[in-house]
Amino acid sequence: MRNLLLLLILIAAGFVLVAMYVAPSQPQLRAWYRDNACVHLDKVSPQICAPIRQADGGQGA
Repeated sequence: MRNLLLLLILIAAGFVLVAMYVAPSQPQLRAWYRDNACVHLDKVSPQICAPIRQADGGQGA
């Protein structure tokens, strides 16, 4: 059970890190995060999707 919980935490952390560091430089991935994931990630912290919005020139805010 502890391993499953650790796996879920690592997957969530990876999802957030991709949003912050990889997605801003990949147009298709950036568009997917902006359209689908940022709605939910902004509830946690608006700073997670800030690099994506900056890469889009402020669109989608």
